[in-house]
Amino acid sequence: MLRNIDIDLLRSFVTIAELRSFTRAAAALARTQSTISTQVRKLEQIVGQALLLRSPQEVLLTRAGEDFLSYARRIVALHDEALDVVRAQSVSGRVRLAVMDDYATIVLPETLARFARSHPEVELEVTTGFTRDLIASLGEAFDLVLATQKAGDGSGEVLRAERTAWAWSDRHDFPPAGPLPLALLKAPNMYREWALAALNEAGLPWRILFSSSSIGAVEAVAAAGAALTVVKAGTARQGLRLIGEAEGLPPLPASEIALHLAPGRTGPAARALAGFLAQELRIAGG
Repeated sequence: MLRNIDIDLLRSFVTIAELRSFTRAAAALARTQSTISTQVRKLEQIVGQALLLRSPQEVLLTRAGEDFLSYARRIVALHDEALDVVRAQSVSGRVRLAVMDDYATIVLPETLARFARSHPEVELEVTTGFTRDLIASLGEAFDLVLATQKAGDGSGEVLRAERTAWAWSDRHDFPPAGPLPLALLKAPNMYREWALAALNEAGLPWRILFSSSSIGAVEAVAAAGAALTVVKAGTARQGLRLIGEAEGLPPLPASEIALHLAPGRTGPAARALAGFLAQELRIAGG
């Protein structure tokens, strides 16, 4: 006997299993609670097993439900991926994306490669630079800007949190003799300002040893043992170790990564990339 399962039944089951509630699942799927209850009963009839245990406090999976859930998730994910790939074929145009240098070289290459494969008619134009300069040109020079900003800034669509940290060579002892030597990005730069303000407030002497517009160059100098620097913990290069209050250094503000879209000027290609980045970076960031 041929048995077919409607994808909506699987989607409802997966959502209920993840949220542990029919009420929350109904809200998440924009359906009535009676509708998803009916769908679960129909699904259980098809598979011939009880999949969920209902109680006033929460919804739990049966043993069969636990076994079935991983398959249901994979089927729903593959279904959605197939639709996305087919729909993406019709999206075309040029997208001007601006992004910080470390994300462009460390975080985004694989993500952008996946986007290019699923959207073959979209031309990507990627520019790197400092967040302030990039944001200032949003709409005029760029359709999207992936920016670093102070946590809680409230602008853009926040995709992930980043821990801001002091970094020193993993091959050299800290601290060095005399005022702290610093390798920082050229002004105006948010991390540079945070570092100097924190050191001044703590009363720690410092000197600028090295300034550059390249994150890679700044981190390379620090990794060589010449200077202290400030990094995103998630993108710090090899050869650096993260240090902080245990070494007598002051705390630094938390930062976050946010996606900014040019208001009223984003076409289908830009919206497709924005949605793709939002999903990929949130998944990667946990």
